[in-house]
Amino acid sequence: MGFFRHWKQILESDIEVEQRNEIINIDSLLLDQYPDAVFVLNRELKLIDSNEKLSLLFNGMEERFVHLEQWLPQADSERVYKFYERTLQGETVHYELKVTNTEGRKIHLSITNTPLYTGRVITGLYGIVKNLTDQIELRDRYNRFKLSRALFERIPGLVLIELDIRTGDFYHSPQTSSVLGLSSRQLSQMKREHFRHLIHESDRPAFARAIQALIDDPSQFEYETQIKVLHSSTKEYLDLIVKVGVSKDRGTVTWAMFDVTNLMHAEEALSKEKSKVRQLCEIVDSVIFERYFDSKRFKFLTPGFSSIFGYTEDQFNTHPDYWQRVVVPDDVPKVKQAREVTLNGKASTFSYRIFAKGEVKWIEENREPIFTEDGTVIGFRTLVKDISELKAQQEEIWRLASLDSITNMPNRESITQTVYELTRRRDPFTLFSLSFNRIEEINHTFGYELGDEWRVKTINQLIRFLPTDAQLGHLDADNVLIVIPRRMDDPEVLALGNKLGSLSTYRFRVSVYDLYARISIGVSRYPEDGAQAGELIKNACTAMNRVDKKVGKSLELYSSQMDIESLRRFELLRDMREALNNGEFFLMYQPKANAWTGQIVGGEALMRWTHPTWGSIPPAEFIPLAEESSLHLELTNWLIEEVCSYLSQLPNKVPISINVSAKYLYQEHFERVFEDVLHRYNIPRSYLEVEISETSLLEDAQQIKSAFTRLNDLGIPIAFDDFGKGYSSLAYLQTYNAQTIKIDRMFAHHVNQSRKAQGIIRSLLLIAEEFDMNVVVEGVEMMDDLLRLREFGCHVVQGYIFSRPLKQVEFEQALQQGTLTPIEEYIETIEQSNRLIHAGITITRLRNQEVTVGTSPIVIMRRGFKTLAFYASIRLPTDGEMDLVILLDDGQSPFVINITRLTELANGLYQYEASYEQTAQLEKRLTTLEREKPRGFSIHQPKDLQIKLK
Repeated sequence: MGFFRHWKQILESDIEVEQRNEIINIDSLLLDQYPDAVFVLNRELKLIDSNEKLSLLFNGMEERFVHLEQWLPQADSERVYKFYERTLQGETVHYELKVTNTEGRKIHLSITNTPLYTGRVITGLYGIVKNLTDQIELRDRYNRFKLSRALFERIPGLVLIELDIRTGDFYHSPQTSSVLGLSSRQLSQMKREHFRHLIHESDRPAFARAIQALIDDPSQFEYETQIKVLHSSTKEYLDLIVKVGVSKDRGTVTWAMFDVTNLMHAEEALSKEKSKVRQLCEIVDSVIFERYFDSKRFKFLTPGFSSIFGYTEDQFNTHPDYWQRVVVPDDVPKVKQAREVTLNGKASTFSYRIFAKGEVKWIEENREPIFTEDGTVIGFRTLVKDISELKAQQEEIWRLASLDSITNMPNRESITQTVYELTRRRDPFTLFSLSFNRIEEINHTFGYELGDEWRVKTINQLIRFLPTDAQLGHLDADNVLIVIPRRMDDPEVLALGNKLGSLSTYRFRVSVYDLYARISIGVSRYPEDGAQAGELIKNACTAMNRVDKKVGKSLELYSSQMDIESLRRFELLRDMREALNNGEFFLMYQPKANAWTGQIVGGEALMRWTHPTWGSIPPAEFIPLAEESSLHLELTNWLIEEVCSYLSQLPNKVPISINVSAKYLYQEHFERVFEDVLHRYNIPRSYLEVEISETSLLEDAQQIKSAFTRLNDLGIPIAFDDFGKGYSSLAYLQTYNAQTIKIDRMFAHHVNQSRKAQGIIRSLLLIAEEFDMNVVVEGVEMMDDLLRLREFGCHVVQGYIFSRPLKQVEFEQALQQGTLTPIEEYIETIEQSNRLIHAGITITRLRNQEVTVGTSPIVIMRRGFKTLAFYASIRLPTDGEMDLVILLDDGQSPFVINITRLTELANGLYQYEASYEQTAQLEKRLTTLEREKPRGFSIHQPKDLQIKLK
């Protein structure tokens, strides 16, 4: 059923189109992969799409599912429409329907209708149609055979006639024509009333009443009498003994009749009928036999036993327990369980495997117990059928259903099952999640047909790089999962990762285009990275997604000690939940100030975490990790509680804003948390502002829009944080009801020197004025930038120009003072030189234990007496329990440093000052590696640090 989530996303992604009654496009590949017939209707019961199996079922007339009144009886049509109405009210319904297809064949369908939601709105329904005709017909044929067989055993019958009460169809044995003198044409057109008129008028009323009573009384199954029946050719009446039986489902009536004056002919006819039954069993690879528990002997009622089982009847009767050698050992419990069911007097149907003539066969048994007159079970009668071919077909269907239709490799469900089996056996293994990262771009630029070709070409090339024991499966888009059924250590992972990463330089020829992949690889290992299949796959994908955040890397291990960043991330994620319980999280407050007067008009609450090893951790690091583990919900609840508690104690109150993830708003009743906390602390609603990052808004516009409305209804103002970084900034202003725009720091940084940034800020200020919205400019650090913003008419700014984030006591003191004085922020604390050294830094000892990790890039900008200054993109503690060394790009030994000062810069980088032991040889190495700084060179973002170490 997970398959239909794709449809749900498709219908939900364009609800406005649905409301305009436009056509909703559904990917037909998704429909065609489902093993049953499928159709999708909108709220107006218009057919949106269906798969080929529905078309085959109705010979291309799938529109009949919409216009029911044109092909169904009125009663059935009204019944189906009622089921549609119930589904559109939110109910999943199941029902059966008998219809006639375009070839005139009656088919029996089982239909399931399920509503499709958009948020809380039902936008349509989908239906799954299963054709049960063959199964029901096989059951009916078997029921007829059982009843006919029972009647023949007790009556050496001459004529067998069977009537389907619901359809009026007749079945008759071959000798009916000769006994009653009816032509083939008369038999083919025979109805119930025709047969009634053959009975003598004196016998007709009583016989009719008796038959009707038999049909109506559920406790009666048999009736016997003697009547006179007209011979159509001789016009003479025959004296016939008639035995009438009704089937268990009360749907079939069977007459067994014989002429008491011509018993020999009746016996001959019965013999022929038995012969035909035998022939039928041989044709369909079936055999009927009985087995009695006391004697343990088999009584074979039809031939063909040896052809199915590969052993003679004598072998089974000579050795009563011989069957245990024939049945596959794993299936012996099934047979024993069936025996217990029989002893309880119940029928059963089951299948199992046997060894027959050097091969394994699947057979199916339909067993019924044999009773004595006092109701004791003494054995069973069974119909055995060879279903090996059917099983092979089912396995082929299952194989096709478990493959990706484009690349013919295992799909997500199949590869997930493979991972599950490995975890069940508890064998160590390694997962590689690999993405080529181009399919969406190719689909949109060149079309889906070429996108499919891209997937085939990339997979075919990828297979050449994999070890022989690797198993490959499709996750989604052009993402694949590689399962290595053994644990690979770090060097092996790196070697294979580098090999796979080289596909980024491979030129894929797709149609007339030469295309390149952008390889990202994530690795997780069992058991250290997870115990469940879903968890391990998620962790591998998480590691893969981290690759995009690092420049020059194509592989990331989920918890490996590959580099400092990975080690740090792993430990933070591991310790985060316990840190919340231990009170390691705390808040700092950064003031928002009037751009002209410096008056504090508000503040922003910023979460911080003091880790016992890694020191102070900024939210930019731990919030994404919290979202990976769903801990962000608990953190946000804690944040709301702490800020409201602090506001209630502030003597000079100003509005405080908090950062909330858009994912938090997807909770069903998230607003109750705000309402409860604000009520408990008696805080005016307008004093708590919610900031939501413009880049974090998700696709479900209706859900987010509803969340914004609920916050506004509570009186809580909303601000767009980091505004201008996303792709749909202006569209968000129109779609969502927010009160404040916080212009991202990327526009404020050096705005005085950037005409483009100036134009963007002026435009946003003008738009905000038109929309009656407030504006806050973030990240203001330089006096020249502040003066330029004042010139533009910007009223509120936030940044180091006025204040860094303050502790609670410091923020209270600043509020008491009332105003802040601009202080220009200087980034470098050591005088810069005109030369630089690219290097790497790593950890050699952590908490008194030796560790082996990779390097993180740094840039050494200045050296002094036993001191140096460098920039890094990772936060390192100044008093942590770790030993640090710097590796130079000359292949010689690293040297030890001790960090003495840390400065957190506004651009996501960190400036460090460190001491080291100077030697003549080391200074010579450093001098040799110095390079002249390029004109205009500056450190703005982590990619400026990227290097390759030998």
